[in-house]
Amino acid sequence: MLFAVLFSLAIAGQSAEVPRDCGDDNGTDRCAAENRAAVLKTFGLASIEDEAAARVETYRASFIDGYGTEMPTVSFERRPGQDPTVVVYGAEGRKMSSPVSPETWGHVRTQSVFADRTLEPLPQPVRTGPDGRILPPFPPMCLHAWVTTVEMANSTPDGRAVVPTRRVTQGTCGGNLGSTFAFMLADEAVKAIPPCGLLDETQQRNTVTILATCLGLKGDRFAAAELRNRVRSGAPRQGLDLLDAGVWRAYLGTNGSPDLTWAGETIRTDRGSNNRVAEFVVAQLKTHPSLTFRPVQFEGRTGREAVIEGVASYQTGVGDEAQWYRAAYRQTWVWDPNLFDWMVSTWVVEPFTPAAP
Repeated sequence: MLFAVLFSLAIAGQSAEVPRDCGDDNGTDRCAAENRAAVLKTFGLASIEDEAAARVETYRASFIDGYGTEMPTVSFERRPGQDPTVVVYGAEGRKMSSPVSPETWGHVRTQSVFADRTLEPLPQPVRTGPDGRILPPFPPMCLHAWVTTVEMANSTPDGRAVVPTRRVTQGTCGGNLGSTFAFMLADEAVKAIPPCGLLDETQQRNTVTILATCLGLKGDRFAAAELRNRVRSGAPRQGLDLLDAGVWRAYLGTNGSPDLTWAGETIRTDRGSNNRVAEFVVAQLKTHPSLTFRPVQFEGRTGREAVIEGVASYQTGVGDEAQWYRAAYRQTWVWDPNLFDWMVSTWVVEPFTPAAP
C-alpha cells in the first residue's frame, strides 16, 4: 500500500504526453519549444542558435527545481574578441558575471564532451515470486526531481569538428550526464564569483540556490554576503521561542540600540537597557501569530554597514474570510568590531495594506 501511494506521488501531475525527462513537478513539458522560449524571455537570454550565429562559444544550463520553479541560468561564454566569462542570469534583469581562469575554461570544455549523450538504462534484475513466477520490475520512483536543460554553441565534442549547437533536457533522477554537467557549471560559477563563495553553503540546498541568493546581493557584496550568513531569514533561527524578547534581542544584536519605526510609530532602545524594540516585535507577534519577515535584498554600503529590504506579512481570518496584509521593510545593520557581530541600527516597517495570498 505504501509503495502504491509513493508511486502515485512520483507520477502525479505529469501527462502521458510529456516525455519522462522533460516533465517538471507540475507536469510542464520543459522540452517544448514554447516553454524553452519562455525561459529565454524570463532571463533575457538569446537563443542558442543566435549565440552560435554570433560565433559565441557557449556552455549554459537552465534549472527547474523540484517544485517547478525556474532557477537562474548559468552560462560560460567566450565571445569574439573577449576573454571567457561566466554569467549568471536571473529574473527581472538581474545578472552577475566574472572572468574565469584558463583551468576552469578548460575543465568546462572537457566535461562538455559527453554532456548531451543519453545513457542506456541498466538492465533490471529478474524478480520472481514465491511460486517462481517472474515479476515485473519495480517502477522508477523519484520525488520532486529537478529538470535541467544544457545548451552549447560552437563546441567541439570530438576535439576537432565544431558543432553549431547541442541541447539536452534531462531530469536529475538516475545520474544523467546532462544534469551532472549542469550542476558542475553551477559549482564552477560559485567558485568563480567571489561573493557567492562567501555564502554559507550549509544554509543552501545546492550551488544553484547559492547563485539565486547571490543574485540578491548588491553594492559591497562581501558585506552583503556576510550579513546574509548572519541573518539567514527574517527572524531568529528555527526552534527558538519567538515570543521571548531575549531571543529577538540576540537576533537584533545584544550590544545594539536599534530604532524601530512601525507604520509611523517610533520605538527607541537605549544601549544597556531593556530592548524595547524586541519587546515591541514580540507584542506584534502575540497580536498576529502569523507575522513573518522575509528578506528580499541585501546591499552592502561599506564593509561595516549593510541594508536589508524585505516584506513583512500576516494573515487574519480563516477560510473564505482569510485576508493577507503586507508591508515593505528596511533594516540598516552595522558591524560591531568589539563583539565581531552585526547589529540592527534602524528598522523601518511601512504601513500594512491588504494583499493577495
